[in-house]
Order: sequence, then C-alpha cells, then structure tokens
Amino acid sequence: MKILVTNDDGYGREGIKKLTEIAESLGEVVVVAPKDNCSGIGHSYSIFKKIQVEGLHLEDKKRTDYIVSGTPVDCVALAIRHFMREKIDLVLSGINHGENLSYDIYYSGTVSAAREGIINGIPSIAISSSDYFDPMFDTAAKFLEILFDSWNFKKLPKDTLLNINVPSVPFDEIKGVEVTRLGRRIYYDEPFETNNEEGRMYFKVFGRPPEGFIEDGTDYSAIKQKKDP
Repeated sequence: MKILVTNDDGYGREGIKKLTEIAESLGEVVVVAPKDNCSGIGHSYSIFKKIQVEGLHLEDKKRTDYIVSGTPVDCVALAIRHFMREKIDLVLSGINHGENLSYDIYYSGTVSAAREGIINGIPSIAISSSDYFDPMFDTAAKFLEILFDSWNFKKLPKDTLLNINVPSVPFDEIKGVEVTRLGRRIYYDEPFETNNEEGRMYFKVFGRPPEGFIEDGTDYSAIKQKKDP
C-alpha cells in the first residue's frame, strides 16, 4: 500500500510526525508537506509561481521526504504528478492543530489536501485534533490506529474523503464515534488596520475562536459531546 502523508501546519510539526508513524505501519510512505504553516489557505494552487522543493533523505527510514514552499494542494499535486508517479492508494492529511468542522472545510488546508486527492481519484482522509492550543495528538493517533485495524482501507471508494475530528481529551474520555453532516458555524474574525507605512494600508485579520450551533447529527454537536465526528 502506497501512502502519501501531508498537512497544512508545516513539515516537522508534531501532528504530521504522529500521522507518519501510523502510516508507516500500513505500507510504503512518502511525506510531501509545506515548509511553512498554511492554515486557512483553502484549496489554493500555485499556478504560474515557482515552487521550491527540498528533498530530505532519511537514512534510518530509507526514504526521502519533500519539503515544499507552496500549499498543501501543491504538495499533493506534486506527489501525484512527479514524486509518486506509481499509483498512490491513500492520502492522509494532518494531524491538524485544531478542529475542522462545518464551514472550516472550505478554509482548511488540511481538508483541501485530502480533497485534491479525491479530485485525482485517490481515497483520502483528513484528521484533526479539536484543540488548537492543546492538541492531544496521542488521542488522535490511538483512534486512528484502532480505525485502521478495524477497517480495510484498500476497499475505500476512490471518490471518498473522510474528515475526522478527534476531541482533544484523554482517550478514555471519548464518548463514542458518530457519522455526521456538516454543522453551522459563526466566525468573529475582523480586519484591523496596522503599521501604515509610506501611505500604504496594512491589515491583520483576527478575532475570538468561532462558535457553532448545537444541532443533532452535526459534526459540531458531536465534537462538543466528546465524540469523533
């Protein structure tokens, strides 16, 4: 089984290290990930731009990882069309710092990388830990290990994207697993003007964390109940 591992938080972050360890137990792994944090970049694709790629040979793993100056979608596209021209069986994206629920999936580089996989006919999974500031990657990793042990992903349809969010709590506090629909969120980000230099306007966009609506059957509701949606 050939597995592509990527993320949007950047190569070398703890989440992708955990995900890579799990992937290595499933088959042959290639890591192609962004050099920098690309959170919130969505399905951005670097058309007409130069993309720098650094190959990092890991002697102990007997493989080369690729660190890309572009976006998560660039990483998947480069893997498919250049670095892994042999058939890729599965794309794994994550483990993300923070949840990707509801409308987040349109902003998320993590989910977009997985979506690029299914656009190219490859079943894909995006995995996120629900707390950005205190992600419990061990909990997410343990859930994934159980999931992979119980499900034959070689039979996953090629047009399938699983968006998995794992509560950032100790594993024994998880209250179940739920297959959900997308919920609704409220965002509070606003543009604030900053550092007006040489008559130019500069803005930063930030705000308090988004909230959502507790509605039965939604991903937002499930994560608030400490379930895996």
